[in-house]
Amino acid sequence: MSFWATSTGENLAAQSKEQAQAYTPPTNDLEPIPGGSKVRAFVKEAGWDKDKDGNRFVKLRWDVTKPDSHAKRVVFHKLWVKDNDPNAKDPNGKRDKALRMLAKIDAFAGGKLAAKGAEPSDDELLIALANKEMVIAVELWEMKGSDGQMMSGNWVRDVYALEGTALVIGEAKGGKADAGPRDLGDEIPF
Repeated sequence: MSFWATSTGENLAAQSKEQAQAYTPPTNDLEPIPGGSKVRAFVKEAGWDKDKDGNRFVKLRWDVTKPDSHAKRVVFHKLWVKDNDPNAKDPNGKRDKALRMLAKIDAFAGGKLAAKGAEPSDDELLIALANKEMVIAVELWEMKGSDGQMMSGNWVRDVYALEGTALVIGEAKGGKADAGPRDLGDEIPF
């Protein structure tokens, strides 16, 4: 099975930039970027990482550049494109979504990874994706930490080509302290 093949046999390495654009996935002490925002960012770091059980995934670090109110923020992005996420309700579906997202990011960065057609190395991920600005749509995650305190941060919901995509800042949601913990299940696709 090719690295770029989904569980249904679709070859993402052969997709066009238009096909990549058409795909939309289902849905520190600084306050996170409000959910529903679209910000300009670039991949600063890219490479393989693994969880405590040795399951491998691609980890990206997005550095936000615009709008100025959120510049220099960082959003980490896990893409379970190799091994299945052990917490996923639908591991094959989650892997397919992650492969689509990586293929989309690669297409907007020039398509070097898909052109290779095989599993990329750490160096190939970094060379192909680093410093290519795009627009990322971010959402907010919240959970109760082991100390009982509420924690929150951002996750990448989607990626868009820089050209023709307006930046948007979502509305900050009040009352976070009263919201209580939420079972996120498999909602966070990283």
